[in-house]
Amino acid sequence: MRSRSRQLAQNAEAALISAIEIYNKPNFAYREETFAILALNAWELLLKARLLSLNRNSVSCLYTYEQRKNKAGGILKKKYVRKNRAGNAFTIGLDKAVIALDGSSSPVPEGVKKNLQALTEIRDNAVHFVNAGPKLAKQVLEIGTACVLNFIEAAKKWFKLDLSRYHLYLLPIGFVQPPGPATAVSSGPDSKNLFKYLAGLVTEAQAQPDDGYHVALEVNLSFQRSYGNAAIALAITNDPTVPKVQLSEADIRQRYPWDYLTLVAKMKERYADFGTKKKFYDLRKPLLDDTRYVHKRYLDPQNEHSSCKVFYNPNILQHFDSHYTQK
Repeated sequence: MRSRSRQLAQNAEAALISAIEIYNKPNFAYREETFAILALNAWELLLKARLLSLNRNSVSCLYTYEQRKNKAGGILKKKYVRKNRAGNAFTIGLDKAVIALDGSSSPVPEGVKKNLQALTEIRDNAVHFVNAGPKLAKQVLEIGTACVLNFIEAAKKWFKLDLSRYHLYLLPIGFVQPPGPATAVSSGPDSKNLFKYLAGLVTEAQAQPDDGYHVALEVNLSFQRSYGNAAIALAITNDPTVPKVQLSEADIRQRYPWDYLTLVAKMKERYADFGTKKKFYDLRKPLLDDTRYVHKRYLDPQNEHSSCKVFYNPNILQHFDSHYTQK
């Protein structure tokens, strides 16, 4: 039988998938607002599931409480579970779930907090106007993309939920050229204020240490004419029979930005039981020849026996996730 926390985590997963499906519909007028509503619901369920797991699945940790008056009009010390109109217990909302987790051994990462702040502002402003402007729509796409990535990471870390069986992505708005400039229903300063607020959250996050979670992720899409019958799929490989593509040094460094010291620092931040011991070196050794994760820059590019420096792709952490305990 599934635990309460597990059931709630799976409900959160379903809510996120619903948010993505709505966002990716080809003709949906309330796209950004509906995505924000459902995505926030998904996160609220996930955070409540995390609280349950930390409190031995005692549902009382999710209740809201109130004090009542005695016959003389004084306030009783005893706190009672607050009930709704149907007589069921009121549970805490998203903001209070964040506060409760911040007081536990599993605080919510700062990147997630600011991302949720941004989505909440989008949802709350939806009652005033339609967020139809292309500039704001792109900003929502980037915030939404970070929201999905954060959810996948947290669900995996907290509940070992594997969402890889889904193709989770938000269809870039740039894929379809808008027929003309779109405007918000309200032509006043509201849309500008919202855009400025969201941009401020992103700027604040850039000044904070990288905790593996994001407020927004930049999304850019461009098209080029293909002169063949079909575009050619590219991947880094050692197969000598495939066509070769020349990459500049800047391209390579962008793909492999970490040196050894950076890799070790990132792993210390990510894992509670990491150490530069035999286990780490044994796990790393077979990856040194895997071009998905590692690039070797040789002093003499024509001589593989010359001295070299090794650079790493951040995706290498996915290989270590199953061998170490994430914080």
